[in-house]
Amino acid sequence: MNRLHVHRIRGPLRRPHPLRSRWRREWCFVRAAAKHLRNRVILMAAILIGGGLSFQYLEPEKQHTLPRATYYAWSLVFGEAPEEFPNSPFLQLLFFLVPVLGLTVIIEGIVDLALMLRDRRRYERSWCVMMAASLSDHIVLVGLGKLGFRTYRLLHQLGEPVVVIERNPDCQFLEEIRRDGTPVLIGDARRELLLNDANVARAKSIVLATDDDLANLEIALDARKLSHDIRVVLRMFDQNMADKIREGFNIHIAMSQSAISAPAFAVAAIESSIVGSFVVGEQLVVMQNWEVWESGRLAFRTVGQVMSGHGICIIERRPAGSAGSPQLFPPPDTQLQPGDMLLIQAPYEKIQSLRVQKDAAPVR
Repeated sequence: MNRLHVHRIRGPLRRPHPLRSRWRREWCFVRAAAKHLRNRVILMAAILIGGGLSFQYLEPEKQHTLPRATYYAWSLVFGEAPEEFPNSPFLQLLFFLVPVLGLTVIIEGIVDLALMLRDRRRYERSWCVMMAASLSDHIVLVGLGKLGFRTYRLLHQLGEPVVVIERNPDCQFLEEIRRDGTPVLIGDARRELLLNDANVARAKSIVLATDDDLANLEIALDARKLSHDIRVVLRMFDQNMADKIREGFNIHIAMSQSAISAPAFAVAAIESSIVGSFVVGEQLVVMQNWEVWESGRLAFRTVGQVMSGHGICIIERRPAGSAGSPQLFPPPDTQLQPGDMLLIQAPYEKIQSLRVQKDAAPVR
């Protein structure tokens, strides 16, 4: 792998408004309930309109309007005779059948709606599919293990719309995902139908975070068939295989857990002040806490001078004592003072050179 990025995000993140997600989730549930009850609504409309037309055409002498005739049929549903017993045999039959048919349809609809409200989980799939269908440029996350859940939390904090696919219905993280208002589809993502339900064709990327390498590859190829331009982020346990898949199948990012974890394990054994690391090409880049020394060459220099003169990026500056609040990415003209606490980022060799030159001190 030529480039591998692992970002550590600091500071507040933009979070989606919880009410917006909840309202969208409830609206999709209402649509799912309406779809489920659609046949009963159509049947009830047919009973009312059919009964109204029967009153209108079988009693022409009374000159019923369609609204009045429909109201007569509605009255019959509840066993209330709208007029005297008619002479027409067909209308006489309606007087007996409409209350039975109408009340049966209404009662069954009320019972079904009550069951849906009581056990929403049973109908979760239908309204989650509706939620996914309403999205575009979203991210499909497959696999809700520890890696998948951490990926989801970060994407959610960044305000990215996500559709989650998880095979295990007893996954411990599902309840938190549902509380966020995120659509969750339970099933094996190797079924192309499930990818269609997640609206992969309109997604901007798919993250495959399951612990099955072959399943991840199969899902990646299926997603590429549905959307040729979709960005594929693929988890693999074998880094050599990940590199070959990335090059041979044009997968945008294929990474193994060991490749991600190795730099963190290595630098943790070297320095306790190192808070993050990643590899760019063949170089190890680290983020480390440092204190500015009065006798060092960083003292009284600006952030821009440190960057141009030493090739070191200052991510955060905490002024000495309680002079001010921490500054994330301080301006280039900010002057460093002795006692300032810095979070710096640079190749490990450059930070090592600072220690040799005694320009700053690592924080233990």
